Amino acid sequence: MSKIVAGIDVGTTKTMVVLAEVHPGQRLNLLSWGEVPTEGVRKGEIVNLEKVRECFCEAMQKAEKKAQTHVKNACFAMSGYHLKGQQMQGTATVSDAGNQVSLSDIERAVSEVSNRQLKEGRILVQQIPQPYFLDKKMRPNPLGLTGLELEASAWVIDGDERAVREWVSLAQAYSLSVRQMTVASLASAWAVTEETARQHGTLVIDIGGGTTDFVLFHKGYVVCTGVLPIGGEHITNDLALGLRMSVANAEKIKLEFGKALEMEGDANQTIWLHGDKGIGDRKLRMQAISRIVQARVDELFGIIRRRLDRFLNKHDVAAGVVLTGGTARLRLIEHAATRALGVEARIGEMPAWLNDQLKAPQYATVVGLLQEALSGWKGQERAPQKKTGFAQGLRELFRL
Repeated sequence: MSKIVAGIDVGTTKTMVVLAEVHPGQRLNLLSWGEVPTEGVRKGEIVNLEKVRECFCEAMQKAEKKAQTHVKNACFAMSGYHLKGQQMQGTATVSDAGNQVSLSDIERAVSEVSNRQLKEGRILVQQIPQPYFLDKKMRPNPLGLTGLELEASAWVIDGDERAVREWVSLAQAYSLSVRQMTVASLASAWAVTEETARQHGTLVIDIGGGTTDFVLFHKGYVVCTGVLPIGGEHITNDLALGLRMSVANAEKIKLEFGKALEMEGDANQTIWLHGDKGIGDRKLRMQAISRIVQARVDELFGIIRRRLDRFLNKHDVAAGVVLTGGTARLRLIEHAATRALGVEARIGEMPAWLNDQLKAPQYATVVGLLQEALSGWKGQERAPQKKTGFAQGLRELFRL
């Protein structure tokens, strides 16, 4: 049975809603979308809830008006520097006399993972299963196999309870049922990678306006996620400060002339700020622009390199680095990433079935949300839960 679903990405610079008719496990029928500039978000976190709510409602109304329908179900992307990920493990001794793993053994190991307590003020956002290990050997499906000790693990992402509640309240105010809550990096990865790449190992980096979200896959499993409070806005601000111009002019210069790597010919090239050579216009050295942009890009990839250093090699990341997000439009950024990370990088390609207007990298997150919805859900809300455990759902969160 098909359902109409809203994929929602409220970013630092834009709020994007895409409506699609989802036939679980089969196909997506794209209906419409609404996009508005975001106000009230800084570095991925809400600083003015009322303004954000207005932007969100405007984007929803635009999408619904185009599709001539009202939506009840939503898939929501979550970002923000407050999100933290960690691996959690649980073990169970195989209880069968013949040492054959039973369903109850698996349930006990998983339960130990799920019952881990979070710190005060933290709330679960997403729990991503990792492979089982039976007597220290990886077993994707251990049921019926023979062994002594079973280990279950998951990559668990939690966030600041207040911040998460504010994001969820946006959907609540619009009477939406949140069927999926997915961290932005993972949603983007669904849009720009295939299962083969995730099996071989790949790092997806989504560089947005206020934050950079990343997710690392190894043998098809998520082994690390992260959010950095650095994005395209920071490049713009550096240009404005370094070249003594307005932020609006700096954004224009970045989009038209910005490069992530300084080139040999930049020293001899100049451009005009406005291009009309009139009063107030002035020449800018391309070398100065390139050096400012490259410094910030190098800083970003340097942080990621230090965070993931033990994984970043051609063996563990055989499928390379995939870049997406609005700042991935910056010229030569894939070459800068390759140089800084030591692994071949490329710009992610969006799905072929998409409308051409949505194939730009800044739409990867919201497209990935819909692709995840295509796999179907189990019929109950999957959403943040309180620190008391993983068993409480979205309805309780709404009552907080």
